[in-house]
Amino acid sequence: MYLLLVLVVWTLFAYKFIDWSRVKDQYPTILFFIAINMTYNTIYQEQLLWAFQGITAEWLNHMTINLFFTFYICPVTLIIFFQRMPAARNAKIIYIAVWVIFYTIIEALFAHKAMYVYGDGWNSWQNIWLNASLFMFLLIHYRKPALALILALPAAALFYIMFPVPLY
Repeated sequence: MYLLLVLVVWTLFAYKFIDWSRVKDQYPTILFFIAINMTYNTIYQEQLLWAFQGITAEWLNHMTINLFFTFYICPVTLIIFFQRMPAARNAKIIYIAVWVIFYTIIEALFAHKAMYVYGDGWNSWQNIWLNASLFMFLLIHYRKPALALILALPAAALFYIMFPVPLY
């Protein structure tokens, strides 16, 4: 079962790379990510652009996998991402690029194995700009939460204009 393997791997990452005394610093940004992800899944629930797909058990559907992703895997990822952020500007740019590439490759591998599916013209290439935008918004939120909230509204509107779905 792939989900169990992923959870074990991210648990090991959490154990090895997280300073749990500092998690309170990342907590608001984790909640910001959860709000973004749950908003996407609510608005696009009938017409998902990307979705998880279980291949080993019927109960492993998008909703189940996404809950693990939203409330466990991504929080661990974000805590590691922020706690390991280098101080130097050039190193920071490379660091963010590595995370964007890492996430894009993981999603492409899961798509190749039919565990991550695309709809309505979405593809792995679009995940690059989406992941870059997401990490940048999360970084902005981590440093200046009010600015991130202000920027998120027009960004969400632009995303919806580019990928409209009926809101009913």
